[in-house]
Amino acid sequence: LAWMLSFHIRLFFTYRSLLETKSLLAYYFIFRMLESSWFVWVSQMNHIPMDIYYDDNLDWVSTQLQATHNVERPLFNDWFTGHPSFQIDH
Repeated sequence: LAWMLSFHIRLFFTYRSLLETKSLLAYYFIFRMLESSWFVWVSQMNHIPMDIYYDDNLDWVSTQLQATHNVERPLFNDWFTGHPSFQIDH
């Protein structure tokens, strides 16, 4: 909590000299909205589970491997999103 509070205080004092308070708050909330949307898009793409048959009574590792899948993407998208497309390896 202290670390996050210090981040926001430093952010405010750094950008306060460049922007008015309303502009600074608008910048902050727009940036957070875009960042949150990007994170959800990237992280959830590979976390959509595949079909699992619970009646098989498999061990935990086998169930996890059946519930995940790798995604093929273009090189730029793979780099831009931090290479999360190999869900089974992750």
